[in-house]
Amino acid sequence: MVSLPPLNSLRAFEASARLGSFTQAAEELNVTQAAVSQQVKLLEHHLKTALFVREAKGVRLTEAGRSYQPVLTQSFHTLRIGTEELFGERGKTLLSVRVSNSFAEHFLAARLPRFLADYPRFRVRIYSSPWSTCANDEQADIEICNGYGDWVNRQVERLTQEHWLVICSQQTLSKRGPVTDATEFLNWPRASVMGYREGWAQWFHKQGVQHLPNPSHLEFDTTTLAIRAVMSGDLVLMARSFLVADALAEGTLVQPHSGILPTQGGHYMVWRNGDQRPKVTAFCDWLRRELALHSAQAQRRGG
Repeated sequence: MVSLPPLNSLRAFEASARLGSFTQAAEELNVTQAAVSQQVKLLEHHLKTALFVREAKGVRLTEAGRSYQPVLTQSFHTLRIGTEELFGERGKTLLSVRVSNSFAEHFLAARLPRFLADYPRFRVRIYSSPWSTCANDEQADIEICNGYGDWVNRQVERLTQEHWLVICSQQTLSKRGPVTDATEFLNWPRASVMGYREGWAQWFHKQGVQHLPNPSHLEFDTTTLAIRAVMSGDLVLMARSFLVADALAEGTLVQPHSGILPTQGGHYMVWRNGDQRPKVTAFCDWLRRELALHSAQAQRRGG
């Protein structure tokens, strides 16, 4: 195994290869041309490979040198960006948010341009996941999770108060006809989303149905996939009200029965204790305003 060459030798070679000149590399690195030449020779000796052909009019890369240069250029670029993001101005303006897939797709993504308009100095990096655990993830400044608020040693703020309701497509409702009794759903093809404490059995019980329902015909690990299936096929889904509010308002989904079931869990915003950085407080304040606006619109619609 070839050991990692000295950093100064790598910098000297990368600059010389990129600029095509030891002299220009020396100017960029603020050293002498002789120092650059010596460092490149040390690198060639370390690798036991010629990287440049020395000619009267200058130098040109060998095949090995041409292959090695982009590797180093990209590596130094990544190192510069990473250092700047962690310790420089970029680190003060780049906000990393880890968010559950369902919240990202059905609420956050469409509204993020408004955050950028309100706070143009910040950049946002979104990491989505079907199962957001709100662990102490140093990669994310803020996490938006599905759960029950039982995370320790973190700032935890509940974002949504929701209930379960039944949804289907207009085509399915037209095919099967109006629903007057919740027991009718016992004979419908049913879908559900995994990972929750409540399910069809609890919903039926809340509606006064004593029969224990058979397991769902389809189970999904994300609400997004379940909704896509419902929109495309003959299915009825038990879904959380917050995630389907926009689709119900637009008419792309319908609620065939008025029965609901309160949720134990909800969406939570989680961040490090005592974190008062401007980018964090700005996003938290903005998200609270967006949720308040969403709630007011739902109330005007009667939802």
